[in-house]
Amino acid sequence: MTLASQASREARPGGRWSTPDLLTDLLRLAALERAVAHVIAGWVPKVPDLDDKLAIAAGFEDAMVRASALRQHALALLERDELGLAADPLWTAPLRELDRCADQAAVVDGLLGDVPSFLLDRYRALEAGLDPLLDTRLIATVSTAIGRLASDVSPIGTAARRRVHQGSLAAALASAWTGQSAARVPLDDALWQPNDRVPVPARPAGRERPTTGVRGHFRKGSRLTIEDLAGELNDNVMAELCALELLCRSSYEHPRQPWSVHLAIARHGTDEARHAAIFRRLLNANGIDESTLHQHGANYEYSYEFPECEPGSERELLWRLIILCTVLEALAIDKLPVEIGGRDFVGQSDFARALDYIAADELFHTENGLRLTRRLCEKLNLDPILERERVHGRFFGRQRDVRIEYLEADADRAAAEIAILEAPDPDGVPYVSRTEVELRLRASFTIEECQQVERWQYNPVRHERLEAPVEPASS
Repeated sequence: MTLASQASREARPGGRWSTPDLLTDLLRLAALERAVAHVIAGWVPKVPDLDDKLAIAAGFEDAMVRASALRQHALALLERDELGLAADPLWTAPLRELDRCADQAAVVDGLLGDVPSFLLDRYRALEAGLDPLLDTRLIATVSTAIGRLASDVSPIGTAARRRVHQGSLAAALASAWTGQSAARVPLDDALWQPNDRVPVPARPAGRERPTTGVRGHFRKGSRLTIEDLAGELNDNVMAELCALELLCRSSYEHPRQPWSVHLAIARHGTDEARHAAIFRRLLNANGIDESTLHQHGANYEYSYEFPECEPGSERELLWRLIILCTVLEALAIDKLPVEIGGRDFVGQSDFARALDYIAADELFHTENGLRLTRRLCEKLNLDPILERERVHGRFFGRQRDVRIEYLEADADRAAAEIAILEAPDPDGVPYVSRTEVELRLRASFTIEECQQVERWQYNPVRHERLEAPVEPASS
């Protein structure tokens, strides 16, 4: 008996698939899209203009989603043989060069001009050769990609911010697409290591930064004043930008993490970009000029690196995700119901509605962070609760130290700020926060982890479910 030859499939007239180069085209596109996501993640914190920052960030998740889908389509054609998922480093060489570029304007132009234009052409060329029955699932992926890349609306719902492509990058991408080297590397290892570290995120020139040690916005008068509304909305913009930027750098600086990790980070990061856009829209709707408001990157700067963690290590990645996702985002689960209630109480329905949508996202962000950090803790043989205690102490300890120095520098200023903080609510809002145990449990916190945040005493009301002693986890 003679076994059927695999080679004969490739030799049939027209090749094995609907187009002769289908598998190679899928691998090229997957490698390109993954590299695009990598460049975006590296550059979001380095772009100062907020419109440009959010415009390139808007493509982060889409690029990762397309890369992952194309990888799966290629794997199907390879009959699940992952050894066949290989890329030529030449394909992504122009994007490696773009990432090394010192001119941030050129990088933004490339990411908003040449790159999407080139990808759109490649997807349209691929679609033209596909068979409506044989390639049904692939056609769905390709047509979605075409629709997103050609849309006048960005993936976060803002107007698409396109650049007229310059040509040089497009020419390099076209040359790399048809070129071929002797090298092949696994698709999952096709990215390059980070070119730099970014301890301080870029912000627009000309906008003031607050005095070191000053609190973020705190309420000096009614929520109905423009001063309070501007301060609160702007502080939210800054917090969302810091979260976006930290997630982007966490992806960029750890390219060897599984694609599923990068996809989860990209989804979370793109949410943060959309949240920043929501708060900026509210600023604009209320006639507030954001260029007159303070800017900062505090949460990013306090979360980026730690003396306990080797720079670029997985423990540093772990600590970043712990503080952002399982502490700060989780505290938002407790605090947002009060803020939403307060805005409804004074009739600011648009603000309250925006916060409702954002609060719903926080549950995913927290659950996502818990899943990722638990996996990293297991890999590194660390205890999640103990690591959270450590990073919480480091993060808030830094802020406490600079705050004490700020208060001690001017006794009158300190007394005035403390008096404002201790005064009754200016609008008579009766709501206070508690540890939202039910919501935290839905986001996969354990009761023991809820007890941990209760010990930190951020919420004045104790939840009745935390009154009983915690049963030790069964071994």
